[in-house]
Amino acid sequence: MDLDSSAGLRENLFDFLRIEFKLGKTMKFISILFHFGMITGILWTGGFLFLTSCLDADSKWARISQIQTPEGSSRISYPKDSFSDFVRNLPLKSEPTLWTFQKQNIIHRYDTLGVLDLPLLFQNDLEQCADFTMRIWAEYHKQRGALNRFYLFDYNGRKKSFQASGMSYVSFLRKSFVSSNSYSLKKGGLGIDEADLRPGDLFVQNETGGIGHVSMVLDAAENSKREKFYLIGFSFMPAQEMHIEKAPKEFGSKGWFTYKGFLKHLEEFYPYGTPVLRRFPDK
Repeated sequence: MDLDSSAGLRENLFDFLRIEFKLGKTMKFISILFHFGMITGILWTGGFLFLTSCLDADSKWARISQIQTPEGSSRISYPKDSFSDFVRNLPLKSEPTLWTFQKQNIIHRYDTLGVLDLPLLFQNDLEQCADFTMRIWAEYHKQRGALNRFYLFDYNGRKKSFQASGMSYVSFLRKSFVSSNSYSLKKGGLGIDEADLRPGDLFVQNETGGIGHVSMVLDAAENSKREKFYLIGFSFMPAQEMHIEKAPKEFGSKGWFTYKGFLKHLEEFYPYGTPVLRRFPDK
């Protein structure tokens, strides 16, 4: 089978499986491995659907900013040294791995464009979705020598200054990850409008203060019709590295999400509440 026909078959198969999954039909066996145009079926019994080796990056891109934009679109410019510019230039892993804190490679659980090359700091179940966005905010301040301006939130969304804490960088992160979650980002983050959405901004889902979900915008592009597209990533449970979620074609283009497409994606696959937009405000 040639590469073009394999790619077409893969798209059709993904669409079929996604429809089957949404209809609630049980998929007893299904894990498909695509490699150089060849297809190998792996039998797996259970009530969950996983697609194995659905990593498109495979060392094609060294950074987020190298991922091809949808046809007819170009990246939106942001000031150099801004948080948005930092986020879109984060490095990507060259190998198809996505590690949990338990040293399990779970790349097969997602359809992804790539995995951020930011290894987990802790051997505990700490760096979940909200925590990994805080980790990126922390790395931004650390790498630009601005830890004197770095803060995170307590559970109720109150800012906690790293400098005032007197703690080491790693200890401050550990304490923050333990004591805050998606609710904290919802309470403490700056509310923004869709029109102002940019890399580094967050889709926060948390209705009750308990379990929720956080996704981060990693890049943004726009075409001549003023249509915007976004690369969006997240960590999850158990604690794991952050991957770039690949948009199904009905929710975007070339793996990039439209805004409404990502809302539908969350509603169908990550139903943790109505998303609100938040930003880490400048101190």
